[in-house]
Parts: sequence; structure tokens; C-alpha cells
Amino acid sequence: MTEPKDEPLDCQIVFEVSNEIANKIGGIYTVIASKAPEMQRLMGPGNYLTIGLYNAFKARNDFEELDPPKDLEEAFNAVRAEGIEVKYGRWIGGGAVETILVDPSYLLDVPLVTGKSDRKIDQIKGVLWNWFNIDSLWMPEVFDPMVAFGWSAGVLISKLVESPRFKNKRIVTHFHEWISGPGLLYLKRNNINVATVFMTHATQLGRNIAMGEEDINIILDNLLVKGETIPPQKAYQYHVEGTHQIEVICAEEADVLITVSEAVARETEGILGHRADFVIPNGINLDGLSKKDDLATKHNDARLKLGQFIEAYFNPYYSVDLENILIIHISGRYEFHNKGIDVFLESLKLVNEEFKKGKNRKEILAFIWVPAPVSGIKADVLEAFELARELQQIIQSPMIKIEDWLTKIQPGYDDHLKSRTLNDFFSKTEVKRISELVKKTKESKREITYPPVCPFNLNERDTIYQTLKKLDLMNKPESSVKVIFYPVYLSKNDQLLELDYYEAVAGCDMGIYPSTYEPYGLTPLEALALGVPAVTTDLSGFGLLVNEQLSEENNGIFVLNRKGRTNEEAAVDLAKIIIKHSQLSSEEVTNARITAREISELYSWQNIIKQYRTSYDEAVERIIKN
Repeated sequence: MTEPKDEPLDCQIVFEVSNEIANKIGGIYTVIASKAPEMQRLMGPGNYLTIGLYNAFKARNDFEELDPPKDLEEAFNAVRAEGIEVKYGRWIGGGAVETILVDPSYLLDVPLVTGKSDRKIDQIKGVLWNWFNIDSLWMPEVFDPMVAFGWSAGVLISKLVESPRFKNKRIVTHFHEWISGPGLLYLKRNNINVATVFMTHATQLGRNIAMGEEDINIILDNLLVKGETIPPQKAYQYHVEGTHQIEVICAEEADVLITVSEAVARETEGILGHRADFVIPNGINLDGLSKKDDLATKHNDARLKLGQFIEAYFNPYYSVDLENILIIHISGRYEFHNKGIDVFLESLKLVNEEFKKGKNRKEILAFIWVPAPVSGIKADVLEAFELARELQQIIQSPMIKIEDWLTKIQPGYDDHLKSRTLNDFFSKTEVKRISELVKKTKESKREITYPPVCPFNLNERDTIYQTLKKLDLMNKPESSVKVIFYPVYLSKNDQLLELDYYEAVAGCDMGIYPSTYEPYGLTPLEALALGVPAVTTDLSGFGLLVNEQLSEENNGIFVLNRKGRTNEEAAVDLAKIIIKHSQLSSEEVTNARITAREISELYSWQNIIKQYRTSYDEAVERIIKN
């Protein structure tokens, strides 16, 4: 890139690369999907392009395939000549931004014409060994398709930069995570004239250590104090040597290294050996979740749905006072310790014990939205919901009559209200059918007189279930804390809750995410954006950011102190937070919801996207200077 000295060295084109583009797997999908429309506005039409992995099953609902522009046809043909299929179109979930998906199947499945059984991917891994000593000999099978994707993205970009639209432009290629890393390395080794950005949302070795018995924070503290990097053999201990080595080399080779939080910046320094050039937090598309003026309506609508679910679930056993209940939830991957599920459950036990003393004014209903293997809905639960839905259908007509009667505003309205009783609105047939349903509901009760903690058929050796049993959180009538472990992905189309994840969160009073290892932590930010107060921790990237930016205590966000503290100490503090929130007045609850939303606005993409522009311009300037 040779530029006149008086011309600004700013970025003109951005290629953003991730295997989660139009291929939803985890949190990175949400981050890039919400960021992409803002990037499109920042860079202008035709100057921002996302590159992802083609997954036929997921692409059918998230990718609109189109005929490629004439100026890209030559590049596409050159890529296909190397055994990589490409598809051009729009990423629906990413605001319909321009997208190219690569399909590296050929690299994985077709042997080379050598008379041997070698595949193209084996040759690619050999090249990576020769170039950078990346050891993939004992990596699991899942390593190969990820490397094939990253390599394919690199090949694609090397051809795109020669197309008429992009030739001689100042281009930045933004690679997310080790999975796309081979593409960055391909471009560097082949001296392709682009600036490279490597972004790690968490290090593979750091995550694996955190999931084991070692304390990742103590390890990092020791390394950073001594100015050392973790020994290379540590990656072999956790069987992530290939992925770790890709991360290390990408962090070294990239023109700019970005992380999402100070928590990950500590990892890049202590585990990858490089301090991040930029720490840019994940943003959020606020209006995409809920417009500020719609928060109250969305909460009320979702709360009504949650209420219907709760009534159907508990009524066959005992009644629950929906006007006097605090609904909280925890969600995320099934990482029992990392996600703080252990501390969450222990805190519920403490809340229950405190409420037994008779000081509580509310009951607690805790949802656990953590996916786990199940085999269908329990028969008695399904039957209870079928009866509840039938009752809903029966009362539709009387409810219309009641609403019509109540809305007749006239003089003497008090007398008008007293003039009829509920029985006046029900026909004899409706009353008879309701009586039959009540009788049927009572007959359907089994020997156990309290509802299950999980509505699905779940392996009873499941860790969450066994912990609930041990803590005696089994939905007994005398318990002030009720728990529903809902281990399936939330969807409007399921047979019970009938809410997607964001709707379900919006209906809650608090989201609790007490993680011990959370490189960023988007879930509490999403809850805040929906006007739901949230709990995060000082071991999460988002929690560290909140501690840095918000000095005053409020009821919108709580940062649980977990660093250097035991699970028992954290559970005690979390129980206090839950109890305090259950004692808020109606006015305080409303203010807490408003505060939650206002905090989330600090992290809107409109505010954060400018930091990306700065990092991209820096990458361009560095490659020109070099």
C-alpha cells in the first residue's frame, strides 16, 4: 500500500470473517449480527463484506442467495478452481448485509491425486506446520473443518482483492477467533496486500483451564506479575495445542490485536504473549431487542405468558400467587462452575431458608434456561397444559362479555359493577365443562403432591437436577422458592412456554449470571437492554467494565464480588441481592427497570462502532508504514 503522504491513511474496505456468520452457534453470532448493520452504515454501501461458513441447514433460513455481481465472478471462479465452493448473497440475521459463504467440503472429503489417501486438509495442515510449527497431529476431528474454513476464507480474500471493486483499495480483514486464523496466516505468508486484525473473544487454553480444577485468575496473576507467558506444554496438557498455537501465531502476525474486555486482555498477555492493541467491548443493537417506548408493553405481554405457564404448571398441585412472586432466571451454556450455576443454586437455598423465618413478602420463581439432553415432555405436564389450554378456550367467550360490560362507562358505575356476578357471564354448558376439567385435573395428580423441577424427561444423574435435590429445592408447597429447570432452547413454537429467549427474559424481574469465567458476558447486557435488572461478576469482562464506568450503586445492575472469594461467600452475597430486590416497592421496581435500560445505552453499537473504525485505521497505517 503506497500512499501520498498528505492523504489520510484510513480504511476503505472491511472484510469480516467468522464461521458464525449466517451460521448461528454461540454468542459471536449475536455480536457480529448486531454489529453488521452499523458497520454497513459506517463504511458505506459496497465497502463492508462478511465472510462465513456455508451450512446448508442453517443457511436456508438465514441467508438469501443471489447471483454474484459481475465484478466478483472472476474471483469466485478462481476460488472454485482450488476446490472451494462459494455462495453470494445477503445475511438475513445480520441486517441483510452483503455476504459470501465458503463451503470447504471438498478440502475435507476428496483425496489428493497422489495414489495415497491424503486429503487436501492434510496438505494444508502440513503447510501450517512448515510455516509456523502448528502441531495438529493429535487434534480431534473437529479441528479439520475449522482449519479448512479459515484457509478457504484466506484463499477467497486473496482473489477478491484483485477484483475491480477492491483492487488498490485500503482493505482491512477482520478475523474472529482461531477458527478463522488460518485465513490470516494464509494472507500473511502469501504477502497479500491487506491489513489484518485478529480478534479473540476468549483464549482456548484459558477457557479449558477455567473449566478444570485450576484457578485461571491465580495463574494469570502469577504470570503477569513475573512478566511471563504460560509454558507451551500447558496446551498439550489440555489437548488444545493446535488451536492454542494458531492463536499465538495470529496474535503475533496480525497488524492489530483486539479483545472484548480487560479480562481477555489479561489472557492475551499471559497466554498468547501479546498485550491487545485495542479493548473494544461487545455492543448491542438496542432497537433490535426492544425500543425504549415498548419496554413496558413487552414486559407486560411476556409476563402474561409466563403467568399462564406458571398457572398451568403448578395448578394441578397447588396455587401460586402471581401478584406476589419475583421471577428470576439464569441462562447460558451448561458449564456448571464457569457459569456460576453452582452459586446460583446455593443462593436459592439460602433465600429459601431466610424466607422460612417469615420476613418475606414475596415468593421466588427461578427459571434455569440451560440446555441439556432431554427426551420429550413429561406426560403429566403435557396433560396439565392441554387441560389449561382447553380452559383458556372455554373462557374466551365469557371474557369478551365481561370486558364489554366493564367498559360501559355511565353514571352510577358502582351500581353497574354490583349488578352482575361472574356466573352471569357463563352458560350452563361452559360451567359444566369447567367443572369436568377441574375434576379431571384433580384426578390427574399422581402420588407426588408437588410439581417436578423439570417439565422434560431428564437423566436423573444430571448435575443440576442432583444439586436441586441435594439442596431440597424440589417445589414443595411449603417452599418459598420454586424452581423450573427448562433445559431446551426457548422458542415460540415449543409446546409449553411458547416464548423466545428475549421475550422470556423481558417477562422476568431479574437476570442472574454469576460466572467465574466470562470473557465478556453479553447476557447481562441483553437483559439490561430489555429493562431487566441483572447480576454479573467482577470475573466477567462486562462486570469489570461496569465497575470501571459506574461508580454509584443502583438497582439496575449488580456486580457480584467473586475474585478471591469462595463459592459459599459468593452465594451469601447473591442471596442478599435477591432478597433485597424482592423487597423493592412498585415504584422502586419501575425505576430499576428504567435504570437497567439506561445503563445498556452506554454499550449501543452506535457508540462503540467508532472504536472499531479507529482500530481499522490503525491497522492500515501500520501496514503502510511497514
